[in-house]
Amino acid sequence: MCIWAKEGWYFLNENGLSWAETMLSLLIIMMLFGTLVPTFQKMQETLHEKQLQLTAYETMHDAAKIIKATGAVSGQRIVNGVQFSWVYGTGLCVSYENYRLSQVMLCEE
Repeated sequence: MCIWAKEGWYFLNENGLSWAETMLSLLIIMMLFGTLVPTFQKMQETLHEKQLQLTAYETMHDAAKIIKATGAVSGQRIVNGVQFSWVYGTGLCVSYENYRLSQVMLCEE
């Protein structure tokens, strides 16, 4: 009878899994979550940026209608807690603060 056969890295526990299989399973799970979570987070950030940009362009469109109707030269709009401010001078520009707390300005082309 060999003692090494019961204590080796390939020894099965009471559930029928060896230590090597258990470690391999944990490694695979860690690799999946280590790559998928950052990818999904980056996708969510990109989507949020695009939604803010779309709302800024909608604000620019609304501002153009207000300028034509009333002659106003500035205004603001709050959407989902984000303030979009527009100013009409030599051109129409909309500014807002993104989720990184940096100021973004979009002007008509």
